[in-house]
Amino acid sequence: MREMTQKYLRLKKLLATAFFACGIIPIIIIASASIYNFKQLSINDIEITARQVVEHRNDVISTFLQGQINFLSTLIELYPLEHLQSIENLEKLFLAISKEGKEGEFVDLQLIDNTGKQLAYVGPYHEKVKDKNYKEVPWFNEVLVRGIYVSDVFTGYRNYPHFVIALTNPVKTYVVRATINSAIFNSLLLTAQIGPNGDAFILNSNGEFQTPSLQKATALNAMEISRLKHHSGTDIVTDGDFLYASKWLNGNTWLLVLKTRITDSLGGYYKYRDRIYFIVAATAAVFLFISIFISNFIVSRVEKAEQEQTALDQQMAHIEKMANIGRLAAGIAHEINNPLQLIQMQAGWIEELLQEEQAGSITHMEEYQKSVGKIKHHVNRAGTITHRLLGFSRKISTEYDVQINELIRETLSFLESEASSNSIAFNLQFDDDLPTIRTDGAQVQQALLNLIENSLDAVGSGGQIDISTVRTPTEIHVRIGDNGPGIKPEVLKKIWDPFFTTKDPGKGTGLGLSICSDIAHKLGGAITVENKAEGGALFTFKLPWKK
Repeated sequence: MREMTQKYLRLKKLLATAFFACGIIPIIIIASASIYNFKQLSINDIEITARQVVEHRNDVISTFLQGQINFLSTLIELYPLEHLQSIENLEKLFLAISKEGKEGEFVDLQLIDNTGKQLAYVGPYHEKVKDKNYKEVPWFNEVLVRGIYVSDVFTGYRNYPHFVIALTNPVKTYVVRATINSAIFNSLLLTAQIGPNGDAFILNSNGEFQTPSLQKATALNAMEISRLKHHSGTDIVTDGDFLYASKWLNGNTWLLVLKTRITDSLGGYYKYRDRIYFIVAATAAVFLFISIFISNFIVSRVEKAEQEQTALDQQMAHIEKMANIGRLAAGIAHEINNPLQLIQMQAGWIEELLQEEQAGSITHMEEYQKSVGKIKHHVNRAGTITHRLLGFSRKISTEYDVQINELIRETLSFLESEASSNSIAFNLQFDDDLPTIRTDGAQVQQALLNLIENSLDAVGSGGQIDISTVRTPTEIHVRIGDNGPGIKPEVLKKIWDPFFTTKDPGKGTGLGLSICSDIAHKLGGAITVENKAEGGALFTFKLPWKK
């Protein structure tokens, strides 16, 4: 008993674990996929934002540089060299720039002839650039070749980080050079920062900072160095912690780099992830409760089923004993058949001899003939009994060709005596065109015998049992109806349950109809029951057949 209790306890734990795992694992997979997808969407949003910021800052910087170039180009177009060469006129232009709200964008203005000689200068570094010649300076020669030049940030003669924009007149006889206020230029990137740990700066093609890093960085990491390779459009890469968006500008001479820490922009993702964790935890608790409940329910049913199976095994053991008796009876029937046939032959031989005798030569001729007739009659009767016993011997085989009508007649032969003693009539309506089917005839006969015996019990003395056979395109139906009291609705619901019986205690095991249903399903058929409109019950035993 203790071992059985431990067995059921282990089974409960195993089932609870299995149900819980089957329920929660898909939830975890779905939740993990959802969290992963939401994170990817959040990172995609960061990429889109970074791309938009980079492209917007690129437009702003390009517009700023183009504005300064356009202004210098306008000076060259509006004023001749003689006018610009005058320090007084150049100062007036510089002051006019300040009055028009452009104060701070230009640090100074400078006019240089095509030999590199300074012609005029206005700005705070007059002493530092006085008498300087730019003939050998790379940017000066480049502007004479290209007509326009935007430099990198450098210190130069001023010893202060700056960059210049220089243009020549159409015939390249002189150069107008302006120093751009780097502070204003640097401020163009202040609004490009994404997150508290974000950074934005401009590099030249050599990796030198053209604007200060917003995070005060003084050196580039490996990912930032890899961005110096020229690429078209806005390029997005990530190293897992940071996302880098970069775009070349100013004629592919400067690289705008936007750097953002991914976790700084995942606040919405973390809230979503925490909610999913909570939902999964709550769902796991519910699944655990349901798994324990279901496992307890199933194990209790299994325990009950095993108890019923034990009782059924005992009943089946009794059935097996009866089957063994049947086999023994079949063996005896085989043995008896031989002497019965010999008696039949000898009786026939005596009858023939008597017919050849003279009518008056034997005193009791009529008595002898009657005796021979009785011998033959009782031999035939004994043969019928052994034939019936031999029919039951087929139970030891499995499938064979069966003619249902003949099988029913053979089954009724075992019940004729009981029916006759209770004045019960059998009304047979057989379809004579029934095909022969291959099935387990012994099992069919057992089911039919149980159904007919139930009908005998139901009708009582003086009753009637109607047995008919019909054929459908796929099935053969055996209908067994009676004129008894019928079956109550509450009984119909349980009629196929094992051990359910309405008979008095000791008169039934409750297994008969359950076994019939089991036999029908094993043979590929079915069995149904209903109450007839005129009264009584009607059982229909269905067996499949093929053309």
